[in-house]
Amino acid sequence: MLQLLRSVSRQFLGLNRRDRDLVARYNPRRLAHDTIHKLHTKTLLRACDIPVAETLAVYRFPHELRRFVQDAADWTDFVIKPAQGTGGGGVVVVAGREAEAFLSLGGSRLRPRSLENHLSDILNGVYSLNHRYDEAFVERRLRAHPRLARLSFQGLPDIRIIVFQGIPLMAMLRLATRRSEGRANLDNGGLGVGIDLVSGLTTGAMARRRWVTEHPDTGLGLSGVRVPEWNRLVSLAARCADATAIKYLGVDVVLDADHGPCVLELNARPGLLIQLANRRGLRPLIEAVERRAPRNLSVAERVAFGRALYAGSG
Repeated sequence: MLQLLRSVSRQFLGLNRRDRDLVARYNPRRLAHDTIHKLHTKTLLRACDIPVAETLAVYRFPHELRRFVQDAADWTDFVIKPAQGTGGGGVVVVAGREAEAFLSLGGSRLRPRSLENHLSDILNGVYSLNHRYDEAFVERRLRAHPRLARLSFQGLPDIRIIVFQGIPLMAMLRLATRRSEGRANLDNGGLGVGIDLVSGLTTGAMARRRWVTEHPDTGLGLSGVRVPEWNRLVSLAARCADATAIKYLGVDVVLDADHGPCVLELNARPGLLIQLANRRGLRPLIEAVERRAPRNLSVAERVAFGRALYAGSG
């Protein structure tokens, strides 16, 4: 393993190089709104006919929170999110109802008043990047495809795909754990599982920067699992590059059990742990795109080009 780490580390993209050579060059600050503000992102994606989770309600001012209980009368399960949150902060998943109360993923009772207070915190910027005014919105709760749902602990598994200049380069499945409290975010204790970009088969997995073979809570093996509808998911990520002028993207997609592939959000400064999950670095892939990628490729051609690069980098 040590020899593998030494070999791979030379190919790794580090934080400084990411920020200097990619974010600063390809993701201009004037376009930051495209990925920071989730409601704005959803508008851009819908304009390109890219599927996103249905928005049930938006709250921009404190007085609007008075209508929450009435709005929620017909909602059985839903997700509350801050428009400018990061790292999963401020996200509350409601999985059901019990009389007047709502139920969390773990079965805890959530009183309407506590959810109203949470919405108020969101508006006050508690979870936003700059801790200033924010907006709160409610989405339809997505339900994972059964093959992926069984791998995760309670929370919704998603797939992060790195896309550079419209070309998908690397992917990983993110799984929730007991430690991450139902969130698939790796910084909160979630698992990152590498996915072979060509075949859609899971490869290695990592938890807190350590490689693992099984999910710590379910005991299920994490390698050799074929991600359903893989071609559609990768193509969907490539299409997201057409919705924004930002060139270096982390695209988070979900395979919804009822509606198929769906985009959760875009990230203009995606984390780099995806390299550990895949046991290979991003640097040679990005450099190859800069040197060799033809212009004006179709989505299918961009996907094929990225897969060829990935296959040749292993």
